[in-house]
This record gives sequence, structure tokens and C-alpha cells, in this order.
Amino acid sequence: MSLLDVRNLTIALPPGADRAHAVEDVSFTLDAGEILCIVGESGSGKSVSAGAIMGLLPPALGVVRGSIVFEGRDLLGLAPTAMRLLRGSRIGMIFQEPMTALNPLMRVGEQIAEVLKVHGVGGSAARVRELIEAVQLPDPERITRSYPHLLSGGQRQRVMIAMALALEPAVLIADEPTTALDVTTQMQILGLIKEIQSRRGMGVLFITHDFGVVAEIADRVAVMQYGRIVEAGPAAQVLNAPQHSYTQALIAAVPHRARALATPPNGPPVLELIGVRKTYWRSGGLFAPRIGVPAVQDADLVLRKGETLGLVGESGSGKSTLARCVVNLVKPEEGAIRFGDTDLRRLMRRHWKPFRKRIQMIFQDPFASLNPRRRVGDIIAEGPISHGMARAAALRRAGELLALVQLDAGAAERFPHEFSGGQRQRIGIARALALEPELLIADEPVSALDVSVQAQILALLEDLRQRLGLTMLFITHDLRVAAQVCGRVAVMQRGVIVEQGATAEVFAAPRHPYTQSLLDSIPGRHWLPPVGQHSSR
Repeated sequence: MSLLDVRNLTIALPPGADRAHAVEDVSFTLDAGEILCIVGESGSGKSVSAGAIMGLLPPALGVVRGSIVFEGRDLLGLAPTAMRLLRGSRIGMIFQEPMTALNPLMRVGEQIAEVLKVHGVGGSAARVRELIEAVQLPDPERITRSYPHLLSGGQRQRVMIAMALALEPAVLIADEPTTALDVTTQMQILGLIKEIQSRRGMGVLFITHDFGVVAEIADRVAVMQYGRIVEAGPAAQVLNAPQHSYTQALIAAVPHRARALATPPNGPPVLELIGVRKTYWRSGGLFAPRIGVPAVQDADLVLRKGETLGLVGESGSGKSTLARCVVNLVKPEEGAIRFGDTDLRRLMRRHWKPFRKRIQMIFQDPFASLNPRRRVGDIIAEGPISHGMARAAALRRAGELLALVQLDAGAAERFPHEFSGGQRQRIGIARALALEPELLIADEPVSALDVSVQAQILALLEDLRQRLGLTMLFITHDLRVAAQVCGRVAVMQRGVIVEQGATAEVFAAPRHPYTQSLLDSIPGRHWLPPVGQHSSR
């Protein structure tokens, strides 16, 4: 008998939604000691299915039919009080975004202890410390006293795992627990979940959109599209011989091969960084001197006309700070930033306007960088208008750019919240191209997107680079993405560029141990999709 048995689960969406059901006739089982990966893009129904199991569906979503049997009981028929007893004790859940799932006003130790107390188990300091040590967090005493905002993303995710495991549940649901993490942290979290699952014999329901993650940990796979399971089976079978066209498309969207340059770039330098240094300062405490935190140290880079250079490293490595130095959002203390014949570091602020037109930036979070109160056409036209273009001409240009990034003309009259994440990123690209820049800086432009949308945005950027002759500085923490679009890469660690060279050469024979560790941490690095199912160039 299976530990968890979901049968014909159907959950209705509110009237006016793009389809009738969030989940329709979904069936799967989970046994003790196995990891079942549910794979699909945003909106496929993965998280809704998990919410139904946990009894955490929002009021707007209602179960129409089906059953969720756990340890012989149908969870859909349980009273709320009985469900609360099961939730956390027998079924634990790791949420996708720990910063929103953790209470910002409570110390970490108190939050872990609260899980135990709610279920009538003594939340002793010894037990809390034991759980913190079980998820391999450093310095348990400090972690126990810390608030969530004082921890890194990977550490917060480990705290969530500790809370989910506090009462040793029989089933652990992990909802995209590694999506926004660096590859090394992601690999640590995946290894930790797999090790704990193996040691405790839990059943793990792991939700993801990344087949690289599936290749790393899954025993079985169920692929969801538009609320239905379109393919299911053992991981090896689905990974190596996918039957459904949607599964094949998802696998094809996973970047696998480092891009080999036909001819190395030999054009004139567009951007040259020489010995750039930037230090942030924080308070050392009452009457104590300030403490300097080096963000960028002696950075040297040359970016030639028409090439895409990848700047790769983990969070905190200094990538975004270096990009912000180039566009004058932060001011470096030392070094030269040569754009053509001009040293941008020595420019007065009032002389920057012509260079704002020639250097544009695509930001990581398009929703945060787009004005929610303005229509998309006005957002794209704003830059040309501020540089002297007539409003009518600027709006016509906005329409042309929307077509260039493969959005319909009607998009100009809509607001940012009416678009998906991938569509908003296309709008951000259109806005950056509106001033016809010579240099485009893309700061993690695909990190939060589904793999298929990610593949579309990467293909679009490469197409635009070739057609418009763009020069691009592409910032990412994902080496698979860098391999797909960058002819050369520079690897940053703690503010220092430790290695740079042709992408294919760096990937084939990394010289620095840090580069090697990044490559070793790529999920599914030993798995290659079947011929015709990968997106190598």
C-alpha cells in the first residue's frame, strides 16, 4: 500500500480564469523511501496539487472531485482540526520562498521551537540545536539567535528544512526549494534532502521545473501541463526516452553545451575595466570604527564589439556591483572604466546623459523595475522622449520593439501586472533597446523563469545580438546559461575575477578550483538528454 495515493484530483479555478480547472484528473502515488518529482512550468498545477495535500488551498480554489489518501485516511474528508494535527507532524512542507514563509520578527530558534510546541512536543534548546545541526548549518548558537534577514538564502532554506523535519514526518513536500539559489548552494540542499530522506525513509514529493534537478535526485517523475499529468514513469525512462512532446520540449530547453566561438572576437574594445575596486562600509558598533567589505577587487576586463561576455559567480561575488559601477549606480574608489575613449569613472554626473543612451541595463526582476502605474508603451517610449524624440515617434518605436521581442501590438496598452514573468522580461529588453545602445548589460535576466521561457529569452537575446550587432555583458550565477549565450566567461569569487577565457575552454579545462566547484555543482551535470532532445549550439 502506498504512503500517499492521489486519485482523480480535480480543482476548479474561479470564473473568468484562462481554463476551467487548476488541476484535472491528477493521479499519482508516493511510497516510503522514494523521491517523486512533479515537473512543469508555472501554472501547470504543481503547487496547487501540493496545497491540496497540505490542506492549504486558497478559498478561491475548490476541490471538485477526487481523493487524497494518506495512511488510510482521505485528507479531503478530514475536519480542519484533524488536518492541523497531521500538517507538520506527519506531512511536512518546504516552501519555495523562505523569506516570506519565515516570521521576520522571530529568531530562528524560536520559530523551530514553535513547530514543536504547537504539536505538544517540548521545544527544548537541545532539540532545536539538534535540528539545526541535522541540516548542517554552521555555528548553531549564532543561527539560533539570528533573525531570518541575517542569514543567506541557502541558510534560510536549511532553516525551513529543519522546521519541516522537526517532527519526523512520513511525507516531505518540497515546493521548488532550490529555484533561486546559487548552483553550489542548490547542490548542497539537494544532497541534504536526499541524505535525510534516505536516512529516515521518508517519501519526498519534490516540485520543480528543472530537469537537471530531476536527473540529480528523482526515483520517479510526473510531468504536468495545464493541470494534467501528461507523462509519468521511472526517472531514467522519462529522462532518456521522453514520449510526450511537452516533456521533450522541457528537456530540450535545458542548456547543456558550452558555446564554441567560430572566430574569437577581434573588434575594437567597447568596454575596458582596469583595476576597478569597490568597498562597502558597515558600522562596527558603538564607538567602533567602520568595517570595510571589499565587493570588487582589482577587476580587469575587456569586452569587444559584438561579443557576449558572461560574468559568472555566486551571490555576493561582486558581479552586480561591478555592473552597477559601469552604469554609475555605484561609484568605485579606484580604477578606470573605459567606454570607447572615455573614462566613465571620471565623468561628472551632469555629463552622464549621453552615455545613459549608449549603455542600457536589463534588470533581474522586471516587475520591480517596471512602473506598475504606466502602460507598457509609455514605459518603453520614456527613454527616447527624454532624449528628444517626439512622443508620437517614440510610441511608434515602442510598437516596433514589442514586435521585435515577439509581443503583440496590443501589449503597448496594457500594464506590467497583466503579463507573465517571461513577457515582462521581454518588455524590459524592449525598453533597454529603445535607445539603440552600443552596450547592453543583462543582470540575471532569466534566473527566475521556467526553463522553456528561459530558453526563449536566451534565444531572443542571441538573435538580437546578431541582428543589431549588440555588445553584451551577461551576468548570471548559472553556468548552464552562460554556456548557452556567452562566447567568453569571467568567473568572480569574493570580488576577484579568478579565471576568464573562451567559454568552451573554461568549461572543458577549468584552471581555478572555484570554477571547478561551480561546474561540479550543476544539477544533472552527468546526464545528457537523448540525441535531438538538447539545445546545444
